[in-house]
This record gives sequence, structure tokens and C-alpha cells, in this order.
Amino acid sequence: MNEILEQSVGESVWKRLRHGNIATCSEALQFLVDIEGNVHLSWLDQDLTHRFFRAFEDRSVLPPIIPLLLWRNCFYIGSPQGLTDQQIKLISDRTLTEIKVINVSTDSYRKWFRSQNVPNPNQIHATQAINPLTGETEQTDITEVTDLYLSQAVDQTRRINAIISIALQHRASDIHLEPTPKGLRVRFRIDGILRDIKILPLDISRKIIVALKVMSDMDIADSRRPQDGRIGKEYTSDDSIHSKLDMRVSTLPCVCGEKAVIRLLPRDNPFSNNLAALGFSDRALKIYDSWLRQPQGLIIMTGPTGSGKTSTLYTSLQAIAQEHVNVITVEDPVEYILPNITQTQVCEPAGMTFAAGLRAILRQDPDIVMVGEVRDPETAETVVRAALTGHLVLSTMHTNDAASAIPRLKDLGPDPGLISDALLGVVAQRLVRKNCPHCSTLHLPTVAELQSLRLEREDVETSQWRKGKGCEKCFLTGYIGREAVVELIDIDDVFRQLIYEGTVTQINRYLNEIDFMSFRKAAIAKLNSGITTSEEILRVLPRSSLYRLTDSPLRPVHMKAVNT
Repeated sequence: MNEILEQSVGESVWKRLRHGNIATCSEALQFLVDIEGNVHLSWLDQDLTHRFFRAFEDRSVLPPIIPLLLWRNCFYIGSPQGLTDQQIKLISDRTLTEIKVINVSTDSYRKWFRSQNVPNPNQIHATQAINPLTGETEQTDITEVTDLYLSQAVDQTRRINAIISIALQHRASDIHLEPTPKGLRVRFRIDGILRDIKILPLDISRKIIVALKVMSDMDIADSRRPQDGRIGKEYTSDDSIHSKLDMRVSTLPCVCGEKAVIRLLPRDNPFSNNLAALGFSDRALKIYDSWLRQPQGLIIMTGPTGSGKTSTLYTSLQAIAQEHVNVITVEDPVEYILPNITQTQVCEPAGMTFAAGLRAILRQDPDIVMVGEVRDPETAETVVRAALTGHLVLSTMHTNDAASAIPRLKDLGPDPGLISDALLGVVAQRLVRKNCPHCSTLHLPTVAELQSLRLEREDVETSQWRKGKGCEKCFLTGYIGREAVVELIDIDDVFRQLIYEGTVTQINRYLNEIDFMSFRKAAIAKLNSGITTSEEILRVLPRSSLYRLTDSPLRPVHMKAVNT
């Protein structure tokens, strides 16, 4: 059989049967459908499929079927479920043929259905795949769908649209296009983790990067320096709703060409005003919410890039952006458009820096101000003074933990006395992936797991620990979505004195003594609630914070230092 097929490469089984390359109809059916009901979809005939469905203007009247063969006025159709006599008669009357039903697997039918319903490659589609047998949304094999979409794209722009569509459907936040000696490596960042998707052929690798630069209004003649650009597109989401999509594109010269990274930013505001959904513990949320209700003061959000600081700030702003307050932000760049909030963007070539923007904002009669980042002495000084003159100010910094934000802010130059008066509190956060609700099961931690976290079995509720096995819903990772792990410092009178005249060592000693809401506490709470795993905790949290332990004997030394 295989020899016959090899001699007729490119021809469908139906055409081979008609041309006499396959002896009998039963032999042809054996080629198409194996004993387990799996259909060799590449051997089906598209002309035959079109001929069959031409008789049905409304395909919704049909049960799930696949046209397999037409031979001697008999249509052989595959179906994953039994057909009634009435359904068979309907098909027979419409096609004017005899009908014979072959049992096929549900997986084969789903793959065939997807191949027949590939979205228009001229547009971007974020609609989740629908299981044709149940009508419910389902997660598809990302590699399989990528191959299917790219097979329908005839030029580079359509290939880029296909890649963006697949990324949106699979919750990706970034697309990485990296040239390698073998071709263009495509990776998606899903739930904070990069995942290999496909390597595109070497002959189109450079063409795709050039097409992307054209779409982003970059200089295609200059491939020796980094460039930045933006793309604005419409995409179709669930229920055929047309939504706006902003994409930030960055290119970087590398050994094999130019690497491009696309940040996907749906223009529709994805944030609610629900602070409880961020991942704060009940106690931490109560304290954080009390800061947001203050008439003035400074709240600092700290953490590395990608730790969810912006998302937390946007959610916080929406929670407090009421009719009677004036909320203004200065950001670099503005990633999402928020309702009831005035947003401005940094433009350094035009002299619109964070500091200049903040000075202008303070002349706009604001009640609440959000400054994208404190990264220079001028901004730090202006932020602190704004917090002391009747404004609630929220801003971000890049530090490993909450305590490190204090010396970093002092190093930028504001008077420590002003900082201690202005600061309401510091929040540090990281994002951990959450266990998949579909495949996670109870998990008893090993001794090695507990030792890696410096925990004793009696310190935790191991009966509640969970771990995902991996399923099609979570792309076999065991995780779906992310949640913040939060470290929070509430500035009290003793801490204000330490900011003014204490050292970093004294600040850390005091935090250990008061047993503050540390990363370690938050991590243990997530584990005891079955939200995440020890592997995730170790992956995202700095070891210095995770291993922070209370050391009460230091208290007398600290109190002496404070009182001097």
C-alpha cells in the first residue's frame, strides 16, 4: 500500500482510486481511516469536500460528518457518532447518492473541522476554538494550530497576522521572533514563561522581520541599530466583537540578523476595580486599601520588570477614580487607556520627562497622581514634595524587595526627613503561576521541597498543597493564569524614625522583630491554599526575602540605636 501512495504523492486517495492506482474502494477506505478510526486528513480530496457541501446551503442541518469517498454513486462519510435513519435519508436525498457511514475518532473530526474553518488570514482573530461536538470553547494544540494557520498565509503580512492571532488565542503577552542558523524561531510568553512554538524556514526569516518593520513604520534600510515602533490593529474576539490592539515592536541587531519582540496590548481596558482579585492576603489588602483612602502621602510599588506593578497600580487607580477626585498619570509609555483618568506620556526628546510631567501635573489641580517610575533625583524630589503638599502619589521602583526601596529612594537625594513624613507604605510583588483548576490534584511535599523553602512539616498545612499534572486546558504545564505574591511594609512611627536616622541593617532588624507581611509569609499562604507550587515560589521569589527569618535577640540592639 505504501508503495502505491509514494508513487502518487500529491494526489488524494479519491483521485488515486479513480485513476486505478488503488484497486478497490475498501482498500481506499483502509488508506483513509485506520482501525482506530483516525483519518489521514492530508489524503482527503478538497474538490470532493466542496462537491458534497455544495448540496447544503445551511450546514447546521448536518450532523458531524467528513466526506471521505464517492464511488459508484455511493458517498462514504465519516462520523464520530451514530447517524439516525432520518439524517442519512436527508443526506442521501440532497446528494442523490447512496450513503454509507464509517466510524471515525472524535479527535480526527475536530482536526478536520478546524482545517475547514481557518479564519481569514487578512485579519487578526482572538476567538477561542470551539469544540464542534460540544459547542464549548477548548484549548487546542498550539503547534498544530500554528501549522494550520500558517499554511493558509500566502505572504509575510498574513503570516504575521496568523502568529499574532495564535498568540492572542493562547493568552500570550509577548511574541519573540529570533533569527537562528536554522530559521526564524517563534516563541510566546504565556503566563510569564517563554514557550517555543515553531521555527519558520530560513528563506522567509528575513522577509518576515522586514514586513514587521514596515508595519511598524521603522527604517527597513537600517538593520545595524535597535529600533522601536508601534502597530495599531483591529482584532475579532469572542462573539465577533471588533476590538483594538496596540502592539509595541522592538528590534535588536544580533549575530544572525535582527530579533524582534512584539508586546501585545489590547486597547480595551482589561482591568477592573476589584483589588481583592490581585492576590493580596486579607490583612495586606486591608492595609493597602487604607493607604488608598488617605488624602495625601506616597505609596511605592516595587519589583522587577514583568512583576505586575503596572496592573496593580491600574487596578488601584480605578478603585479610587471617583467623580469627586482628579486622577492624573504620567507614564512611559501609556499601555492601557483607563476611564475617568487623565493619562500623559513621557517624551524625552520634547522635554517631557517624568519630572517635567509631574511638575505640570501639579498645576492641574490633581487629587491623585501616578508617576510611572522614580528613576532620577529630580523625579524623586518632586514625588516626595507632591506627597507632602496634599496629593496622594503612587509610583514604582525597581528593587528586589520592599525594604530595599527605602535606601534606594534616599540615595536618589530627597531629604530623609521628608521621605519619612511622606511615605505611607511600600509594596513589593512578584507573579506566580496558579495551579490549573482542571488537572491539579493534592500533592504531598517531599522533604527536599520543604528543605528548599526552609520549612518544617509542622509549619505548613501540607494537606492543602496541590500540583497540576498538565492537560490540554493548560497546554500541559499544570498552570493557568497568574497571581501576585505581595510583601508589604506599613510605615509606623518607629519605621519613620529609622528612615530618618537609621541604617539598612537596623531597618531589616526591625522588620524581623515585628514579623511584617513578608514574601515568605505570603508564599507559605499561597502554598497552604493550594494556589501555586513550591517550584513556582522558588522560581520567582528572591532567596534573600524567602529565607528571611525572625531574629528576636536583635531587638535590644535596635532599640538602643533608635533611641540614640
